Amino acid sequence: MPETEVQQSQKSFNSLPVLYTRDDSQPIQYNPIQEITQLWKTLSEEDTSSVYQQAALKTWNIFKKAITLVVFLFLLLAALIIWVWGIGFRSGLHFRTWIETKQPTLDELFLAFLKILLWPFERIFDWANSFIKDFFGWEIKFDSPEPESTSTTGEVVTVPASASSESSLTTESGKSI
Repeated sequence: MPETEVQQSQKSFNSLPVLYTRDDSQPIQYNPIQEITQLWKTLSEEDTSSVYQQAALKTWNIFKKAITLVVFLFLLLAALIIWVWGIGFRSGLHFRTWIETKQPTLDELFLAFLKILLWPFERIFDWANSFIKDFFGWEIKFDSPEPESTSTTGEVVTVPASASSESSLTTESGKSI
């Protein structure tokens, strides 16, 4: 009679090489008391306690620095908000006082507004100029433009643009570059 599929599969498993027999292997039994004693032994070792103490100390230091940074950033943000508010309040007060006392024209208001807008650029240029002068010794000196003079006959005499608007780049020693 032909063999069934189950019998064929049993034969195929039996034909595989045997790595060990069940009799040679030792059964592994779970012993919770042995696990507890091994854990206690590991925890009570001198190396383990020093490692955990170092880890706890390092974690505490990181935590303190993180809290310090968060508090600093919060205070910095609050200070910046109050600082900007103070600048706005004081500039508004000075502007109102100026308008009430001087009563400027529309052109004067426009010029004051342009000066306010250009003031940061003036400060940035002054800083950059002093930085270049301090570190490289270079200084840019612009000649002041000469005013147009009028003669007695009514003719206007002008100075050529190339002579009045020249700028020179000099070092601290006075050499032109």
